[in-house]
Amino acid sequence: MQTYHGHIYFSENEIELAATVRENLAKAIPQLTYIGKLIPKQIGPHTKPMFEIHIPSSEINEATRIIDEKRQGLSVLIHPVQENELEAHTICAKWLGEELPLDLKIL
Repeated sequence: MQTYHGHIYFSENEIELAATVRENLAKAIPQLTYIGKLIPKQIGPHTKPMFEIHIPSSEINEATRIIDEKRQGLSVLIHPVQENELEAHTICAKWLGEELPLDLKIL
């Protein structure tokens, strides 16, 4: 079964908002297989603080709709988990809200 990762980005002054969005997503999408902690720094290819969620492929359409409803203006990257991470984070990725730059050299 394919899985998707959702990365929900926030700024330093949006930590409380991000915590609320995280809690709301956990309640609204019980099918999530992972809900990560808030990471208040850049990590991997991600150029802003973020938290990560894992979405089963069978739930991706409904989960994307709910995430878009509940993201409260935060940018969200949704991508499939696949061997070619560069492709996953670019041509196979979908953005909700503002598309943010990624550090693709890491991939």
